[in-house]
Amino acid sequence: MLVRETLAGNQSSFALLAKKYRKRIFGLGYSFFRNADDAEDFVQDVLVKLYVSLASFRGESLFSTWLMRVAYNTAINSVKRRHEYVSLAEDFDVVDPAENPEEEQLREQSREAIRNAVADLPDRYKACVDMFFFYDMPYADIGEVTGLPVNTIKSHVFRAKKILKERLEQGGPT
Repeated sequence: MLVRETLAGNQSSFALLAKKYRKRIFGLGYSFFRNADDAEDFVQDVLVKLYVSLASFRGESLFSTWLMRVAYNTAINSVKRRHEYVSLAEDFDVVDPAENPEEEQLREQSREAIRNAVADLPDRYKACVDMFFFYDMPYADIGEVTGLPVNTIKSHVFRAKKILKERLEQGGPT
């Protein structure tokens, strides 16, 4: 409904769309660029692209999926220019206030091992793992966002999990 209203010229409807999806776009941008300023710039770029290309949304998929594809493609193109990608796994944090210092240190060592192992994954695996585990996106939606076939995404996630398991069992990246 907001899409139709925006296409009919209602600026406040676009403002509502932007507000509704800003956090999701920012999160994706932050996972790629690793700083808030670049992520904010990314949000603005995506919102401009969204506004300009909104008429091309055909409704064949969920609007959120279509928007994430626009955002993902924008990020990938930017990364190709910058040659960097950092996984959301770099920033995950699980805190249990009841932990003692020893448990906290063990948890921090585990987090660091996971960060290092995920950082060593090939970019194509990292992107699929991020969307699957950190955005809780189903394979079909990841496929629409990345343009990859669902079976390829399943394979990437499977291989990434296998690589992560092997590296973590060995005690670190190889």
